[in-house]
Amino acid sequence: MMLRYVAGYSSIACVTLVLAAISLVAGNYAAESYLRANPRILMTHQDRVNENTRAVRESMIPPDKVSEWYAFDSPNELKPMWEEFYNAGAEFESYTHFRARPLIGKYYGTTEAGYRMTRDPGPWPPDEHNFNVFFFGGSTSFGVGPYWATVASYLQDAMNKNETFDRRVYVYNFGRSGYVSSQEQILFHRLISASHVPDMVVFLDGLNDFCWTDGNPSSWQSLQRYFNQTNDDYRRRAAGYGVVTRWDHARKFIETLPLLRLINAWVARAGEEEIPQYKGPDKAVEETPADEATLRDVIDRYVNNIRQVEAVSMNFGITPVFVWQPIPTYKYDGNYHLFYPDRLGCHINSKFGYPLMAKMVAQESPTKNFIWAADIQEELKEPLYIDAFHYTAPMSKRIAEFILNSEIK
Repeated sequence: MMLRYVAGYSSIACVTLVLAAISLVAGNYAAESYLRANPRILMTHQDRVNENTRAVRESMIPPDKVSEWYAFDSPNELKPMWEEFYNAGAEFESYTHFRARPLIGKYYGTTEAGYRMTRDPGPWPPDEHNFNVFFFGGSTSFGVGPYWATVASYLQDAMNKNETFDRRVYVYNFGRSGYVSSQEQILFHRLISASHVPDMVVFLDGLNDFCWTDGNPSSWQSLQRYFNQTNDDYRRRAAGYGVVTRWDHARKFIETLPLLRLINAWVARAGEEEIPQYKGPDKAVEETPADEATLRDVIDRYVNNIRQVEAVSMNFGITPVFVWQPIPTYKYDGNYHLFYPDRLGCHINSKFGYPLMAKMVAQESPTKNFIWAADIQEELKEPLYIDAFHYTAPMSKRIAEFILNSEIK
C-alpha cells in the first residue's frame, strides 16, 4: 500500500514538473513573441525621456525658426544632424568617468583629444604662437546644435574680431554633457599635466551642479557597481582557489527570460513618473527641491573648485574666467519658452539655488574674474532655448559676446 502511494505521488510530482516546464517554456515563448512585436515596452523611463526630448527637438520648433536657432543653411539639416548626435554617445574616461565619443561628421565635430570643434578649429596640440582658450562646462557648453553654433565657437569668432588680441585666437570646447564643476576641474588638471597649457580658461556653470548635488559625476553608481562586482568576483575566486560556482550566471539567465523581462517592464512602467510635457510655467507640476543646506553646500563646493582652478592658473600663467550661466527658471519670462517642461526633475534645485547664489554674489564676488551672466535674459521677450534647457544659436552668441565684453583682469 505504501509503495503504491509513493509511486502515485512520484507520478503526480513528475507530471506537475513536466507541466510546469511546459508552462514556463510556453509562457516565455509567448512573452518573447509579445516583446518582439512591442519592443518599446522594454524602454526605461530615461529612454522614454530621451525619446521625448528628441521628438521635441525635431517636431516642436517652428519650421521658420529651425535655420536661425540651429545656424543652419537649410531646415532640412535638422534630422541628419540629430542622427549624428544619437549615433555618437559617450565612452569611459579615467578620472572624469565619461566623455563624448569621438565623431567628426558634418555637425558633431568631437575629436580624439576630447574637445568639440569650433567654426574654424585650431591645431592640436595647441600652438603656443596662438592665443589658446580652453572652454569647460556641461551640455549647454557642448551645445545641442552643430559645432559652429556653440558658445565656445561664437566666443572664438568674437575674440578674433576684437583688437585686444594681437594673436590668432582658438577656443577648444571641452564642454561635456552632464559635467559638473568638479569634473571640469579634474579635466583641466589632466590637460595641464599633459603639458597642454592654454592662455585662458573659461568655465560656464550653474545648471548641472544643482542637479547632482553630491558633487559626484552622474555615472558614479554604474562604475561603482562594476568595480565592486569585479573585486567581489576576484575575492571569491581567491578564497576558493579558482573553484567557484558562478551562480551569477544562473541569475543573469533568469533575469533575461522574456517572461520575467515583460513582468519587470510592466511593474516598472506602473510605478514610474510621467514623461515631462511642455505646457508652459503655468502647468508646472509642484516639485520639492533639496533643502537649503544642501543647496548651500553646492555653492560652497563650486566656490572651492574655482579657487583651486584659480590657484593652478596663477602658477601656470593662465587667465581663468568663471561664468555663472543663464537658465530658463531664473529671471526669464517662461511664457516665451516654447519648451518649458511641466517637470524639472533634479533641475528644480537650480530654480531655488540661483537666488541663493545671487545673494552671495551681491555681497562678495567669489573671485575677481567671476562673470554673473544669469540675468542677461531678464528683459528679453523672445524664445532663447532650443529645448528645455539648451540655448538657441542666437542665445549662445549673446552669451559669448557678454563674456567678451565683461571686464576680465
